[in-house]
Amino acid sequence: MKKITAVLLCLIIALAFSACSKEENEKPEEKTTKPVEVSGIGATAKITTTEDKNGVGTMLNDATIPVFSVDGQSGAIDAINARIESEVKALCDAAAAEPLQYAFAYTEIKETERYLQAIVTYGNALSLDGFSVATYVYDKANDKEATVNDAYAACDMTAGDFDKLVLKLFDEKGPAGTIEKTEVQGFAFASAGFPQFFVKITFDTGSDTQTEVVTIVPETGTFDPATDKVVVKD
Repeated sequence: MKKITAVLLCLIIALAFSACSKEENEKPEEKTTKPVEVSGIGATAKITTTEDKNGVGTMLNDATIPVFSVDGQSGAIDAINARIESEVKALCDAAAAEPLQYAFAYTEIKETERYLQAIVTYGNALSLDGFSVATYVYDKANDKEATVNDAYAACDMTAGDFDKLVLKLFDEKGPAGTIEKTEVQGFAFASAGFPQFFVKITFDTGSDTQTEVVTIVPETGTFDPATDKVVVKD
């Protein structure tokens, strides 16, 4: 009887050890982030700025406009600069031509290991629509312009997922009111690699309609209204 008990005890110990070893072997491998390799034309990318002080009389623009460049030819860089011309520069030119209008544009330059970025807060100073945001993000590793879909993918989200997050954060952290419209105006990557989004939200307070631009960071659940311009949050 004692022999049988001893044999059973040995079997139990062996099975327990086998199970533990199996669990150890089945532990998921920790994810490692490979360093980004930037070479070739992307390694030469830079941003300079030009000032726009044009206008009529005393109504002068107060604008700093980014210009991307590389050593050599890049279709992506050309496309980014063309967008800047059609968005920010066009608004400044239109305002400068009017005697009672002037434009503003504030440019923040943010470079990470992979991305070279210009974040522009701009608008017509006398407009009731407030300011807008335009972002220009160059992927140095792949010589291409990064898109908002790239930013969604970096969060493991779809556009639909992000829309739901905006509604959730507005309900939890936003002002009292009901959202009428949202517009993702741009995005940028922080130094750590996670993206943030700049969203213009139009909402009904019950007595009037208001608009504000907020920075939303899915990684941290940040919902941060901007007062006069947006900045990249690290």
